[in-house]
Amino acid sequence: MKKVFLEKRSLNKIVIVLSSFALGVLIYLLFRSRKLFYYQFIEMIYLDPYVRAIRKIVWVYRKHIPNWVIYSLPDGLWLFSMGVSILHNRYYYKQAQYIFNLIFISIVGVEIFQGIYGGHGTFVGTFDLADVICYIVGYILATVIGYVYWKEKYKGKDIENKNEVLKKERRKILLIVIVFTILGFFPALIN
Repeated sequence: MKKVFLEKRSLNKIVIVLSSFALGVLIYLLFRSRKLFYYQFIEMIYLDPYVRAIRKIVWVYRKHIPNWVIYSLPDGLWLFSMGVSILHNRYYYKQAQYIFNLIFISIVGVEIFQGIYGGHGTFVGTFDLADVICYIVGYILATVIGYVYWKEKYKGKDIENKNEVLKKERRKILLIVIVFTILGFFPALIN
């Protein structure tokens, strides 16, 4: 029974990560430029006629969708997905949280850098307060989910082979950071 419960928790993590990330990609596909990488990928796998048909349908409702949903929410969903991947089901939650904090601070730092040195049409990009707010919400939600699970499952409990577990968790987190960093750059790739 307990094993089924733990498997259900892992499945929940996968569903949360994939659904939030997929929602961000869907927003890109349906409302952003067709020159972006995600749309080009859809063309490569010959799904673009279907996506174009859906775009025509949802475009009617575009005027009812706030700009922050189209331009900022995907970034917050990306950070949330990464955070849940990093923080959920970690024995060494505090070390994982430290890494996630550094990522969050770096991303907000980039936004601030854009506010100082960027602007419309520049390589650096444009500062957007809605981006920062979506990052903050994604950060907080991922942190709360990770903490609640850690407190429930691992806090105060001993584990055998602590060094081996720490090494495994660090490798997993490194892989997650690399994958999500690559996925985070995809929307910026334009043909």
